[in-house]
Amino acid sequence: MFAQLLLLYIDKKMTSNAFDSEACFEELGELMHAWASCEAGAFSKANPPGTFWTLLRVTGARNQAAQFLLRLLTHHGAVQEVGASLTLLDALALKLDSSNVSPALTFEELIEPASLAAIVRLVLKNSTLPLAQRPMFSVVEEYLGLQEVLQSNLVTVRELQIVAIMGGRVAEPALPPPGRWLDSVLQRLEVLAPLQPEQTDKLELVKQSTKAVMDLLAMCMGMSPVFPPRALAIGCCMMGLVAVGAVSAEEVRPKNVAASQWDSLLLLWKGTPSNLANSKHTLSLELEVVAKAACCSSSDLQLWAFSAVQGLKDMVPLGLLGSWMPIDAAGTD
Repeated sequence: MFAQLLLLYIDKKMTSNAFDSEACFEELGELMHAWASCEAGAFSKANPPGTFWTLLRVTGARNQAAQFLLRLLTHHGAVQEVGASLTLLDALALKLDSSNVSPALTFEELIEPASLAAIVRLVLKNSTLPLAQRPMFSVVEEYLGLQEVLQSNLVTVRELQIVAIMGGRVAEPALPPPGRWLDSVLQRLEVLAPLQPEQTDKLELVKQSTKAVMDLLAMCMGMSPVFPPRALAIGCCMMGLVAVGAVSAEEVRPKNVAASQWDSLLLLWKGTPSNLANSKHTLSLELEVVAKAACCSSSDLQLWAFSAVQGLKDMVPLGLLGSWMPIDAAGTD
């Protein structure tokens, strides 16, 4: 309840003409700590991935589910909610793995179009996007071939099942997606390190490049207890800062990772290590400053950045890097 009230308060402050950036910095920090606590419950390291989560990846079912979620959200005009939908899908699989929940879903039911449509409905009902300006759920679902499940009311039944399984934690603030983490970290960073106009432009470039890779990893790799939405967003953000030369690549390198291995991983992100190190830039940030903005430790930043870029490397032999377009460039069919 506290986190929900705080979220509403911050959203109101963000739209107010009398916006106090310092107050927002502190309030966002409190909110992010509340998010971290909620996320730890959904992506608990004490409950490692089991049958559901593993089968999603081994069978390729998650990639297919991600594509269907993207199609649904594209037709709803809400592709910005893909991250939230994938977060709920991964959290739901982990929840089904970790406890004897009731009413439960089988693996086959979890990946059925009816369940994926239910996930999208729940996300959009909890979104800040105005539903009145978007097509009705049934119109989109019927267009995508779900006439039979609509007639049986199965999507609504699945909505109720998912809410029960997740204990009501189907959207932020109880289940914040990567995009919300990214926005909040960058907002706090702007307050913590007051920027000139050209530096703000550089940070906007970081946001756009980070979001593209973050979406790619969320679609193809997904989230887990060792790489939850927070780690995904902040890890990609760190690599975005490294790519524009705002943070030293060497400073971000985890101590247990060899320099040669780190340099080869950086090639996946942008250019060569030498180009990154020598590029001209107007934005310069200390690792500790970014850690403070992200409400975590410097070692967390290093670990999450490594996990993000390692995730990209793992996708190369699977041929996934070339098979996905950025979310905002996706087609409608």
